[in-house]
Amino acid sequence: MRRRTTISLTIAALLSLSGMVYAANHVLFSFIVGTFNAGPIGVAGSPDALFATQFCDPQLLSIDCVTGLPSPVTTIPGFPSGQCLERYMTVAPLVSANAGFTPRDVFITQGNEIFKFTPPAGPLVSFTTLPACGNDHTGITFDHVGTFGNKLITSCENGTIWTVNGAGTSSLVATLPINIENEGPAVAPLSFGPFAGQILTTNDNDAVDAIRNDGFVTLNAFVIGAGTGPESVQVIPQTLCTFCSNGAFFQSVEAGSFGSFPGLYEYFPLDFSAFGGDILVPCEGNSQIVRIHWNGSSYDMFFFDAIVGGLLEGSGFIDCNVPSPTPTPTATFTPTATATFTPTPTATATATSTPTPTPTPTSTPTQVSQITPTGTTCRDFSRGTADTLSSVGYSVKNGQINQVNPGVFFYWVRVTVPAGNNSFTITQTITTGNFNSLFDIASGNNVFDSNCNSTGPTITQNPTTGSVTVQWNAPTAGTYFISIKYSASSVKGDPAPSPGTTVHYDFMTTGVPGSTSGLDLIKN
Repeated sequence: MRRRTTISLTIAALLSLSGMVYAANHVLFSFIVGTFNAGPIGVAGSPDALFATQFCDPQLLSIDCVTGLPSPVTTIPGFPSGQCLERYMTVAPLVSANAGFTPRDVFITQGNEIFKFTPPAGPLVSFTTLPACGNDHTGITFDHVGTFGNKLITSCENGTIWTVNGAGTSSLVATLPINIENEGPAVAPLSFGPFAGQILTTNDNDAVDAIRNDGFVTLNAFVIGAGTGPESVQVIPQTLCTFCSNGAFFQSVEAGSFGSFPGLYEYFPLDFSAFGGDILVPCEGNSQIVRIHWNGSSYDMFFFDAIVGGLLEGSGFIDCNVPSPTPTPTATFTPTATATFTPTPTATATATSTPTPTPTPTSTPTQVSQITPTGTTCRDFSRGTADTLSSVGYSVKNGQINQVNPGVFFYWVRVTVPAGNNSFTITQTITTGNFNSLFDIASGNNVFDSNCNSTGPTITQNPTTGSVTVQWNAPTAGTYFISIKYSASSVKGDPAPSPGTTVHYDFMTTGVPGSTSGLDLIKN
């Protein structure tokens, strides 16, 4: 069934244009030229892998991190060599596991089709075919924010916007009323003003559209400028990662003139200093990249950079949320000792005493998670000496929750992770069915290493589902302690629970067995 789509005109009055006050520094990293002298279209990468697609060659390329040289990995089926199509791509992050995906898989569009490639060598298989999309320009990304369920998102040249889950099932989000060749979608971060958490996608009207998860569309939310040809929307991460200590952001140039060449151009972390949470809009028509910033009351637009003469196509940041590959264990051969014959003496009968059985010590299982009162330290939890908080109390006034005591509490969880970038999702669920208010997180959240040193994590909460996403870069493999501080007082002012007065919450870390801990909200 087609969902009803509501259209709103742009809030262009909020958008002010600032001049060329800043320019980034780009470097040609990988020279790529194929059939008809055409270059790359799609690019996507993680700290240990970088891939690209080409315009006139149906090949997936792997890029060497030292030399930048491209190597064909596999052929994308369905079209003969020399068929020029805009094939875009994205890599599944850790949070995509919430929607049933396998992190690190690479997804590539080709018209209505989406292919899946499993690094490093394959296979490449057909993942799904969209019911309607168009023959070209299909954009693709993953929802990192959670407002679209961490699913795969595609934008189509016929105006349709789709989400796809890990089983390949597609759902129509919205249909824009004009055939404007949507490209390059991204989900705006929750800090991005009125369009926070919405899909932002470019269109051939030289603008960016915004789509909410209820299908509401703001057409021409940002007007980039006549003739600019915006190509995609790229969110600047708060935490930047690099590909093999090289660039943090890669821009593909399909064809070049005036000193530019087809290939991948890299930008470095310094180019994005203090810009985390802003968006970039590379423009095919004028070879420029625009940055858009929410200043707290309005949107500002800035010039970011220009690759003069370059025909800009796909681009992407190195995704910190893509996990490192799981190392393959190497078997070590241990020689088996050869037995040496030893004569056995003839036994002399000796009275045998009945031994007293020695009790087998019972090991104490390591506590995976715990809810504790305020003041609990990492040392308390790691050593198993922390007190458990089983309930918080509330009072009622005029049918609403009036006071909650204690006002805050901690959820702790012990995880074992590999070195590199890691991400976990913590959910809270009401199991009693008599209340629907979830606890907000407070300041003071952290991830500690085994010595209880902070790792400087990025911790965010989905305002709709209440789930908390925890991301950090582990310098070494081992045990880490996640500490989430919840504000029990955040339910103050909400209607009192009914029927019954006790509400039970379960907190759980996705993918961590034994991580469920419960808490009761009890009327005083």
